[in-house]
Amino acid sequence: MNIDVAYASTVHRAQGASVDTAHALVDPEASSRELFYVAMTRGKHRNHAYVIVPDPHEVEPHLDQPEPLTLTDRLAKVLARSDADLSATETLALEVDRHASLSTLLAEYDVLAREAQTDRWAALLDVAPFPENVADDVFTSPYYEHLESALARHEAAGHLAAVALTALAPRLTPGEDQADPAAQLADMLDQATQKLRPGKRTRARVAGLIPTPAEPIADDMQTALTERQILIEAAALQLVHDAQEVGAAWVTRLGQPSVRPEAQERWEAHAATVALYRYRHEITGPAPLGDPNAVRGPHQAAEYRAGQLALRQIKASAQHDDDRGPQSTVRNTPRRGL
Repeated sequence: MNIDVAYASTVHRAQGASVDTAHALVDPEASSRELFYVAMTRGKHRNHAYVIVPDPHEVEPHLDQPEPLTLTDRLAKVLARSDADLSATETLALEVDRHASLSTLLAEYDVLAREAQTDRWAALLDVAPFPENVADDVFTSPYYEHLESALARHEAAGHLAAVALTALAPRLTPGEDQADPAAQLADMLDQATQKLRPGKRTRARVAGLIPTPAEPIADDMQTALTERQILIEAAALQLVHDAQEVGAAWVTRLGQPSVRPEAQERWEAHAATVALYRYRHEITGPAPLGDPNAVRGPHQAAEYRAGQLALRQIKASAQHDDDRGPQSTVRNTPRRGL
């Protein structure tokens, strides 16, 4: 039996190193997102995180204890902490305004949304009609998370993942010389999602862009998702207002919002979708959604389509206002008798 002996190392020492499989010990009270990134990108094939949790036997039973954190909450703490060298004042300001950081909120929402669906995807895949000797390879594949994301995109477009798995799973080809089955299935799902017209079961989206996970969801998880959704949508709307203040070309191309309050609210909601897409995918040019030829990967493609829908709705709303014409005020003048 051939065995390569390996030794534990600190994350700092591991920078630049590359191994087949990496196992990271994560302390939510000390780790930062920079160190977490380094730790979780050392493995070429697989990366595993082991999260430290308090020992319940070390807790004083007579003291009031806070609500226990889930593993997702603990990882969210890591993602929210930066190792950047800051002054005491800057550190305090960063801690106070932590949730004002849109990038942090988006990262937290993505982690929570993925975690909320993990058991559901596993249950669907567990009963999918895979060819013999394929199911185990799917569950142990390094591309399993890619498959989960493809399932989420398919359902966000209004289609049933169970139906797609029933049709696509039997097409996988077993064998060591074949492509990874999870990667194969993810590609087939994304192709089906793009070819099919959006279904009637389209999922609600955060700021019109990011699909919300399907229910049922545990109450604590739903609360965490809702809190971040509210903050993300407020931040996206602020991006629109900031762009309007400086006369950014992309927002100018959206046209002027209606003076009617309800129409203006709809315009801002659709503009916020575009603004969030630009922020999320680092679009800087004058075109509202950037260059369509620069869209990379199924994830961005799905959000690009959501952005296109927002643009169409802005255009349709403007056309509706034009058709209505200027609003006139009608006064009821009392008639006087002769």
